[in-house]
Amino acid sequence: MNYLLEYGACSVALKRLGIDLEIVDAVENDKFALASFNAIHGTNFELQDIRNYNKIFDNIDLICHRKPMSRFFNSRKTSWRR
Repeated sequence: MNYLLEYGACSVALKRLGIDLEIVDAVENDKFALASFNAIHGTNFELQDIRNYNKIFDNIDLICHRKPMSRFFNSRKTSWRR
């Protein structure tokens, strides 16, 4: 399964279900969120903004989207981390 996603929860769930997948790209514009994603998945994706995303893939089986998580990685803007 070729897989394009923005964050790791979906891919972790698929892996736990025993589904063989290849992560072909990840779209994230927060460096801390992307660092976490890369650490979890052993990838080395670079920051990307979805508003400027224009890559085309021939064979994608699944695209996963999630709400922005940047607020959880920015301690200056989240009251629960103070």
